[in-house]
Amino acid sequence: MNVFPNLFERRCVVVAVTSLTGFFPLIAADHTVPNVTHLPSDVHWTGLAPHPRLFTNATQLAALREQNDPVSRQLRALLIADAEKKLTHGPVKHPTTGSLMGSMRQVQGRILTLALAWHLTGDPRYRDRARDELLLLADRTDWGIGHFLGIGEAALAAGVGFDWLYEFLSPDERDRVTRAIVTNAIEPALATPTGPKSWVNGDFNWTQVCHGGVSVAALAIAEREPALARQVVERAITNFDRVGATYGPDGAYPEGPSYWSYGTSFHVILIEALRTALGTSAGLEKFPGFLRTGDYNNQMVGPTGQDYNYSDYHVENLNEPIMLWFARENRDRSLARDELTDIARALEFLETGTNAEPGKRVVISRHLPLELLWWDPTHNETADARTLHWTADGVLPLAVMRSAWDDPKASFLAIKGGSPNHSHGHMDAGSFILESDGVRWAIDLGTESYANMRKAKLDLWDYSQASTRWTTFRVGPEGHNILRFDGGHQNVNGKATIRALAGEYDTMGNVVDLGSLYTGQAENVNRTVRLHPDRSFTIDDKWTAPERPITASWQWLTRAKVITIEDGLRLEQDGQFLTLETRLPRGATIAVEDVSKPRATQDSANPGLSRIVITMPTPAGETARLTVRAIPGSTPD
Repeated sequence: MNVFPNLFERRCVVVAVTSLTGFFPLIAADHTVPNVTHLPSDVHWTGLAPHPRLFTNATQLAALREQNDPVSRQLRALLIADAEKKLTHGPVKHPTTGSLMGSMRQVQGRILTLALAWHLTGDPRYRDRARDELLLLADRTDWGIGHFLGIGEAALAAGVGFDWLYEFLSPDERDRVTRAIVTNAIEPALATPTGPKSWVNGDFNWTQVCHGGVSVAALAIAEREPALARQVVERAITNFDRVGATYGPDGAYPEGPSYWSYGTSFHVILIEALRTALGTSAGLEKFPGFLRTGDYNNQMVGPTGQDYNYSDYHVENLNEPIMLWFARENRDRSLARDELTDIARALEFLETGTNAEPGKRVVISRHLPLELLWWDPTHNETADARTLHWTADGVLPLAVMRSAWDDPKASFLAIKGGSPNHSHGHMDAGSFILESDGVRWAIDLGTESYANMRKAKLDLWDYSQASTRWTTFRVGPEGHNILRFDGGHQNVNGKATIRALAGEYDTMGNVVDLGSLYTGQAENVNRTVRLHPDRSFTIDDKWTAPERPITASWQWLTRAKVITIEDGLRLEQDGQFLTLETRLPRGATIAVEDVSKPRATQDSANPGLSRIVITMPTPAGETARLTVRAIPGSTPD
C-alpha cells in the first residue's frame, strides 16, 4: 500500500514511498498497447475555457433549462428530487480508519447534484449547501492517503465544485479550495511512482479513476496553477495507454461489469473534462474497442436482468450515465435503451415510492448530473442493432448467445476465456452462466467480501499459482462452472481463447480453447457451447489424458432443486424446470453436493447453492468427451 506523509511541501513531488502492495493487483501484460493519444498543445492550454468549463458551459446550461424532450424532463426531475433529498442529509461521516472512497463518493454526489440543480433552477438553497459541502471537503487535511481511490473521488468533487460554483465563491474560498486540491490531490498523485503494481501506469480501474479525478481537479484550477495542471494532465494521458488497450478489439472489459462501470465512467469523465476545458480529447476515445464497449455492457445483461457477474463483481443497482454518452458518441440511441428504462423506473420510484417491476429498484448514480449534460435529444431512435450472438477477443475473450432480446424468458448463455492472472480475476476460464424461462440455472457467485478475505489473512491481490487467494470458494476453482483434472487448479500463466462457430441450421456456437490452462494436467482441452433454434443448449467438452490416467471433473453451480432422472438431472426453480441430459461412459458418476455453507474463514454462506459434479476417469493417452444437453421446460418435445 502506498503510504505518503500527511504533509507535503508545495511543489515538491519527490517523496519516499513504501512497497505498493495490498490494494494494487499484479497484472499480466499480454496485450498490445496502441499509440493513439496525443498531448494537448500550447494552443489548447492558452485557449483555456472560462468558468464553468468542466463538462458544460454557460451556453449549454441556459439551453438545458429550456430543453423539453421527455428524457430531459425526466432527468431534470430526477436531479431536483435527488437534490431535495440531499438537503435533508446531515454531514458526511468519514471513517477514521481505512478507505475514504465511500464517504468521498457521497460528498461528490452532493456537490455535483446540488451545484447543477442551482444552475438549472436558481434556487439558492442548492447553491449554499453545495458551497458548504465543498468548503468542508477543502478543510480536510486528508482525502484518502494510503488508498488513492478516495483521493480520485474527492478530487473530482472538488474540481467540479470549484468550477460550477466559481462565480459564487469569494476570493478567499477560491484560495482555500485551490490549496486543498494542490495539497490533497495533485502533489500526492505526482509523488506516486510508476511500477508493476502502481495505478499510475496500470491496466486496471484505479488507473482511470485516480488519473481522471485528479485531472478534473487540475483543470479546474489551471489558470491558478498552470504548470502543475499541465504536468498532471500530461502524465495522465501518457499513462492511459495500457488501460486503454484492455478494451481492444471488441470492447470487452477484463475486470467484469461492475468494475467496467467504475473504470469506464472515469475514462469518459477524463475525455469530457479535456474536451470542455481544452477543446481536445487527446485521443482517449480512440483506443481500439473503446467506443464499442457500450455493446459489451448491454451484452452482459441476461434476460432475467442480472449481469454476467464474473470476476470480483459487486451488485449496486445503479443506473449507468455513461450509456447516454456512448449513445451520443456512436449516434446510436439503441445503446441507451436499458438506461432510458432505468431512468423512468428511478423517477417512478421517487415520485410514488413503488415500482411497476418489484425488485427492480434503481439507485441513482452520483454521476446523474453528468448524464443530463451528455444526453443528446437531437438524434432519432435507431434500429436495434444488438446482435443475438456476440463474440469478443482481447485480454478477456467472451461470448454471449441468446434466443431473443426484450424477452425475459429467452434462452441465454455467456462464457468467458482469459486467465486468472488479471486484476480482480477468478480461477474461472471456461466458466459460463445459463438462463431460460426467466431463471438463471447455472450461476456465478461474484465476489467474496474483501473484509472476509483480509480477516483470513489472505493476499487478495496475489494472482500467482500458489496464492492464498485461490482458497476462497467464490474466487478459486471450487466455485465455478469449469472443468478440473485430478482436482487441480488452472494454470495462471495460461489463457483461454474463444472463437465463433459458423452457424449451422440457425445454431449459435463458440469453441473455448482451454489447453494452456491445464498444462501438465491434460492436453487438447476444448469446451464447445451451442444454442439451438429450439432454445436448448449443448455443452460439449473434450480432452486428452497425458501419459498417465486422470480423473476429469465437470462442475455446474445452481440454486435450483436437483432431481436425478434417467439419463441425467432435472432442475426445478420458480415453477420452471430445466433438464440436463447426458449419456455417461462406464465408470463416470454424477453427484449433487450441498455447498451452501462456508468452508473457511473467508467464505460467505451461499444459501440454497448446490454443485453438480460429473467425474470421468480417463486412461493414459486417451481422448474423452462429455456432452451435456440443457433443455428448458418450455422447449417443445
